[in-house]
Amino acid sequence: MFFAEWCFMDSHFLTRRIHSLTGVVPVGLFLVYHLYLQLYLHSGAETYNNSVNSFYDSPLAIWALVIVVYIPLFFHAFLGIHLIFETTVQPSYTYFSHLLYWLQRISGIGVLLFIIAHVWNAQLGPWMAGTWGTHFEHLSSGFSNPESGMITKTVYLLGVLGAVFHFANGLNTFCMTWGIALTPKSQIRIRIFSILLFLILSASSLYALAAIW
Repeated sequence: MFFAEWCFMDSHFLTRRIHSLTGVVPVGLFLVYHLYLQLYLHSGAETYNNSVNSFYDSPLAIWALVIVVYIPLFFHAFLGIHLIFETTVQPSYTYFSHLLYWLQRISGIGVLLFIIAHVWNAQLGPWMAGTWGTHFEHLSSGFSNPESGMITKTVYLLGVLGAVFHFANGLNTFCMTWGIALTPKSQIRIRIFSILLFLILSASSLYALAAIW
């Protein structure tokens, strides 16, 4: 009985750490790289399309994307959904910590839905229609559509900001889970860093989207 309980606790311990790790590496780093690419929107259609398409020039690009990004992403997402129903808020949390706790979980579900829609709209849909590769034109036409443009803009804005918040705030949990920030003073430093990271990545995202807004 003791051995079975120990194995369960040990596997749960390991699963939580893998879940935390995949949220930062590689998913979080890919998010930062993806947001960086969006800055090329200000350079025009040809430069932006070439920058995005250059990643797919390698015959291993799709495999790398699936193995390094999509599999860890969906592992992190579906385990995160499971943890929503399993974990409880600590009574010692402050009001602000409670707010971040629930925003982290709500944003996680929202971002998962946004990613599924984004992959279909920006990758699978154009590929099936034979228009894959014209990413700038696809984005700008979606934003400027007189009927659905405002909805597209709103979804993109909420999706991008939700992803940035989920990543930046998730660094707090990551640092505590992995023993990087265990003291109150170190946790305050990490909280300040995550807020600054959120502001920087949000400003970068808004600046990028302004090119086609």
